[in-house]
Amino acid sequence: MRLIIFLAGICMTLGWGLTWIDPPFAGSAVSPMAMVRDGRITLGPDSPWQVWVFLGGFAAAALAALIALRGRGAGIFALVAGVSPLVVLGDALIRAETLRRDLGLPFPVDLGDLYTSWSLLRDFLRIGFWAYVAGAAVLLLAGASTVFTRRR
Repeated sequence: MRLIIFLAGICMTLGWGLTWIDPPFAGSAVSPMAMVRDGRITLGPDSPWQVWVFLGGFAAAALAALIALRGRGAGIFALVAGVSPLVVLGDALIRAETLRRDLGLPFPVDLGDLYTSWSLLRDFLRIGFWAYVAGAAVLLLAGASTVFTRRR
């Protein structure tokens, strides 16, 4: 299980710097690192909780990978890293139009027709997004199985 947590943690952590959405769809290439560098996401005492959860997920994934590499149990960090995208996604769906405007994305978000929004966006999604999602999903499953199963 430690090897799985290590690999998934590395995968999710690498999503930090890899491109998520390609130009020209979003103007310049979008990745969490680029959004922090451009000032679209700032981390500080006045930052909303969503920013802390989003960026904290990357930190938890990196810690889970590091702890697993050292041969220790990293289940709680894996679980936290895996849950963080679900929390951010749930909040993003609730306030989608405001988020789209804040990030400067040039397309409307219609929650009534998610299929159309998804078909518009999916052609521009790149490896960083998929690394983040895949790493988080595996960390969620591995962390849950580690934390919530009984040891005999």
